[in-house]
Amino acid sequence: MAMEMRARESIGMSEDLTRAIAPYATALHDTFLHSHCSSCFRKLPSQPPCAMSCILCCSVQYCCSDCLSSDREMHSSSGECCFFADHLKKASPSYITEGTSDVRASLRLLYFLEMHGLVSSDSNNRSSRIGGLSTIGIREVLEESGEVAERILKGSMLMSSARKMRTQTSVVFSNGLTVEIMALWAVMINSVEVQISDEWDLGIAVYGPSFSWFNHSCFPNASYRFELAAPNEDYVSDKSEYRAVPASKGVAPDAWHTLQFEEGSTHALGKYGPRVVVRCIKPINKGDEVCITYIDLLQTRVLFSC
Repeated sequence: MAMEMRARESIGMSEDLTRAIAPYATALHDTFLHSHCSSCFRKLPSQPPCAMSCILCCSVQYCCSDCLSSDREMHSSSGECCFFADHLKKASPSYITEGTSDVRASLRLLYFLEMHGLVSSDSNNRSSRIGGLSTIGIREVLEESGEVAERILKGSMLMSSARKMRTQTSVVFSNGLTVEIMALWAVMINSVEVQISDEWDLGIAVYGPSFSWFNHSCFPNASYRFELAAPNEDYVSDKSEYRAVPASKGVAPDAWHTLQFEEGSTHALGKYGPRVVVRCIKPINKGDEVCITYIDLLQTRVLFSC
């Protein structure tokens, strides 16, 4: 099945196609864990009131009590806290050097999907998606047994170990792949690097179908930018209409179910994480497919190039 996004109407250059879309899951890069808030991605205050941290793992920091409260359950219940406190020490030095944001975002994504009934062994046995996110190509990558496959296998084992501290259940699909492998691969090919203003790439974020279904083109007609949620602002306050709508080449009931959840349950999405907005970079006619470029995302992760 192939998903795509098409213009609902004719749109002029430099006009927004979407509202600010909240993420399913986010993770700061390791180098920014002690300088930025793990909930909203803002830089931690240098003056009192001082930043707050998780008292169990001491690995994530928050800029205020609201951010701490909003992220506490996700950090703890996803297995991320256990990952920092108990399981990261088991990882090889080379794995840690490469960074752990993919694994941490995958733990968070998997918990989010499970809590909202968006992932099951039955649904993933019938499609190449998990929670509406593409997992196409995973079997080929694992069969090649290269660096990417090694990182997926090591990362998924760390995820499984951390998650077992929360639940003893595990899901293995009929194709032999674990839910951790599927989630990690989904993050690797669907997440985007979050860059605010002129700062470095602070971390990664995974968005639902309303963003992840924009396909790649070497000659894109749209781009995207990130916005940080205003303090105490509720995501549902943005009621602007999407000007790009999904289309399907084939039947994808599980994928459509995820999109319907995203459109109807905006209150369940992340409240503070970095939001993404898609904008036209050239005029688009009604019915045209809207595409962005994946080059920056996939070139370093899975050696993707045009």
